[in-house]
Amino acid sequence: MLEARNLRKEFGVLRATDDVSLTFGETPGEMVFIVGPNGAGKTTLINLLTGLLEPDQGSVVVHEDDGSGSTVERDITDTSPERRVNEGLVRSFQIVHVFEEMTVRENLRVSVLSRYGKTLSMRTRDDSHDEVEETVDGLLEQFRLEDVANEVAETLPHGDRKLLDVAMSFALDPTYLLLDEPTSGVATREKEYVIETIVEASEADGVTTVTIEHDMDLVKEYADRLVVLHEGSVFREGKPELLETDSELRRVLLGVDE
Repeated sequence: MLEARNLRKEFGVLRATDDVSLTFGETPGEMVFIVGPNGAGKTTLINLLTGLLEPDQGSVVVHEDDGSGSTVERDITDTSPERRVNEGLVRSFQIVHVFEEMTVRENLRVSVLSRYGKTLSMRTRDDSHDEVEETVDGLLEQFRLEDVANEVAETLPHGDRKLLDVAMSFALDPTYLLLDEPTSGVATREKEYVIETIVEASEADGVTTVTIEHDMDLVKEYADRLVVLHEGSVFREGKPELLETDSELRRVLLGVDE
């Protein structure tokens, strides 16, 4: 389980996160959506969890099985982003980060090689590289990219580029996958396809997914749990049905007065 404890981050006079305490992954494969108005602190929270920002107060903790059936907690607040990736805490950014001039397969191969700590050359090629290619094939199937496997990344439709970006993060074998607006810039007709693909892959592998999303229809359809941030604090937490039943939440989030 991943836990944020009393996280606070200030930028000058702006308190971007204010005493935020949350847990993720009590149930493996949980799909958590983080929503809130612009400036609510959503991306700051993700950056604190993944180590791109240091908190002014609070800590980030992981709870792990010690092998005997008991759980131990470990503070990773001072752990580098790279180490957090190695330990299963992986993120994808709002802006797509792929190798534009490489094919889809080549992009995924780079991520898988990084996961296994390998390089691909004639001098080092052995049976282990067959495992790399098998993993790449599995990712192509999971993220519905088989038909474009040999296409250069810069030529892909935006929806497929987003899926490739997430698949590259997924290739690092995450326990927790944190996504910052994976449907940003994606045509309306493709958004559900993108989210559904991510959800299916995450559920199949038991990956806990924490997703920032602005499309409330997608949130209502796919969230197991909803976290609403407002002015840097947790405003509401619960089932996505809150979007329909909580009038104060609808006012804050949607500007709807009832």
